[in-house]
Amino acid sequence: MSAQLKPACQQGLTLLELLVAMFLTSVLLLGLVKLVTAASAATRLQDNQALLQDQARVALRLLTPAVSQAGYSPAPWNPALLVEAIAGGTADGVSSHGDRLVLRGWSDRNCFDNRNPETGGDGKPLFYLREQAFDLNSTGHLARSCRYGPTEASLVTQVSRQGLVPGVESFQLLFGEDSDADGNVDRWVRAGNWTDEKQLLGVRAGLLLAGLDPVTEPRSLTYQLLDTSRRPRADGRLRQSFDMILAIRGRNG
Repeated sequence: MSAQLKPACQQGLTLLELLVAMFLTSVLLLGLVKLVTAASAATRLQDNQALLQDQARVALRLLTPAVSQAGYSPAPWNPALLVEAIAGGTADGVSSHGDRLVLRGWSDRNCFDNRNPETGGDGKPLFYLREQAFDLNSTGHLARSCRYGPTEASLVTQVSRQGLVPGVESFQLLFGEDSDADGNVDRWVRAGNWTDEKQLLGVRAGLLLAGLDPVTEPRSLTYQLLDTSRRPRADGRLRQSFDMILAIRGRNG
């Protein structure tokens, strides 16, 4: 009798088993997508935090030397060379986004920080009057303007509202006045509310900076900038306020 071959057992997935496998795969994929999304959101949040810190550092590097050198005179004993450190044009609320700061002092460097090509009898660069203004332009940049010349009447504009710090939503200013001449700030006042401009020792600048992308849940938050409150629209962008105190040192001669 010839041997009869039996067919091998055929094994496969039942419909129920296939559905369970598909369900487990979808759960794993969903978890992976959520993990990648969360990691991407955290990265964008960190990038925006780093951006705000960098913007603040740039603003500080921009404002510090300008305020520090304001009011400088190469010959403080000569009344003709004395100038106001906080110059005319400084004002509160020049726009809905903030104030304007105008600084003036004598310098042997022009608006580009290059030595004055005009020299005196000793061969050294002459000191000309330099006037710098800071405010916010229409694109939300902290902008710098600068004029330079031998006299107030002959100042030449070398920089016209150059936007240097992006993402600034508010620029607020207060001015520190030494009311009793003891070398310390006794009160912080708004532009023009000081008793004597010569007794101003420093400038306090408040900046509200905003990131580029929506990275958080949209919430309407109030930010305090010096003596002013700001409530920007809820758009999910990361925001942070910064308070800078800058000393006027140029009057030391």
